[in-house]
Amino acid sequence: MASRLRYGDPSLRWITALPMDLNPYIAKGFPGEIDRLIAIVPVQGIDREQVQNAVRLCDETEPTLYGDFSPTQIAYRKGARPDLESIVATFRETTSRERMLEAMHWVSEHVIHPHFIGPIPADRSFSEEQLVDSKCGWCNEQVRVFIALCGVMEIPARVCFLWHANGRTGHTAAEIFIDGRWAFVDVTFAITVELPGGRLAEARELWRDHRHLAHDAYAIALPKYYARTKPYVTTVPGWNADDRPKLNRGGDLLAYIGIVNYVVDGVQPL
Repeated sequence: MASRLRYGDPSLRWITALPMDLNPYIAKGFPGEIDRLIAIVPVQGIDREQVQNAVRLCDETEPTLYGDFSPTQIAYRKGARPDLESIVATFRETTSRERMLEAMHWVSEHVIHPHFIGPIPADRSFSEEQLVDSKCGWCNEQVRVFIALCGVMEIPARVCFLWHANGRTGHTAAEIFIDGRWAFVDVTFAITVELPGGRLAEARELWRDHRHLAHDAYAIALPKYYARTKPYVTTVPGWNADDRPKLNRGGDLLAYIGIVNYVVDGVQPL
């Protein structure tokens, strides 16, 4: 069963009650070539809808994106996604934070990024169950599986599209809502960023004041990632040796951010 992007659905009250018109910021206003790259993104179906409906994070949109834009309470209808339920049943932790981390690591290890195994089509438009069965997925596909697993666990989550400061490198991550705040999760690199005091950082905090903490987190993950990549990656725009994030500046992946809601089948916002 495929999940559906629900952005703009008038039945969803958190969309209709927004205090501002976000249309001027949907996939618009990014620097350099980013707007054009979004317009011609080589994916189909839900993956295309997501990136082309992402709202640019900026001073004007920040209060709304971190206000009423996304549901912060959800309910899952048991039996709606049995294959995903069976995965969640293997998780052993009890708190939302711990279970989210289990889901993150499960996806990173079981829906393997093509940089490690060889290229796959970008336009598969698979459901989350099909992605799990395929055992591989691009970063945006990994994020969809992660968000679907979080949905089964009734943990709100949304998509964060990232663009590096160089304007050439794109990536997809997520945010989950736990402990009353959003928390940034990079499923591909299995990264969360802890702030002083133990709270997990929001994407907007890594976009602004705490970029240095993102640099530190990616500095641990990037060397392992680059060591595992297949030779074909040296020809991939954005991820070849000239474009890809530097080992000590991985946080620059959060220089530009677009956020979009993704409510999966079987999950109802409250």
